[in-house]
Amino acid sequence: MMNANTDNQVTLLALSVHQEMGEDFVHAACGAKENVCQVGAHQVELDVLAGDPRLNAAWDDTLKRADGVLILARFLDVISLDKVKSIYRRLPGERPLGLAMVIVRENEEADFKMSCPVCGQKLWVRDSDAGKRGRCPNCKKAFTLPDQVRHLRAQLALPDSIPVLRIKSGDQASAREALENLLAQLAEGLQDVPGMDENVLKQSTIRVQVNADDA
Repeated sequence: MMNANTDNQVTLLALSVHQEMGEDFVHAACGAKENVCQVGAHQVELDVLAGDPRLNAAWDDTLKRADGVLILARFLDVISLDKVKSIYRRLPGERPLGLAMVIVRENEEADFKMSCPVCGQKLWVRDSDAGKRGRCPNCKKAFTLPDQVRHLRAQLALPDSIPVLRIKSGDQASAREALENLLAQLAEGLQDVPGMDENVLKQSTIRVQVNADDA
């Protein structure tokens, strides 16, 4: 259900660790000096909410006026992922929001940044090497190199109902595609976004359940 006064007016938020990345996305989607744009039959108001939600007292109140959000991510190293996770976990549980994860790539970029799963060293991984065995130059440990989208899904434990999209920085066509995807989700009511309580539970360590017949 949309918050807007009419079905054709929608308020969306671009959630980002960095203000500049959020503003670049808005400018690409709506024009250099605008934050309102027409996407299909919808008039979209697109604003930026950036930074660490744990340090922003107005974060939760700002989210309340949104119909849907796009969480922007650039790098997938441990530090960057921790900041993205803090944004994802702060989504309200009492009123599910439409949500799309958006990976921002530079034009013709063919690799992405992640951390070694063993020692945490920041590494560049080429898209073409996904699925191959690689070795960290720092700790010398070998691991299977991930696909960027699948890596983000795994790290955030995203349900299949939440799309993970890749866009080109500053590119209007791909930014508009991200908005269209989210608007379609809102219109069809297809998403079942987990609330904050469920996300917090996933971060806790609990004992596995054992079937009585196998005990």
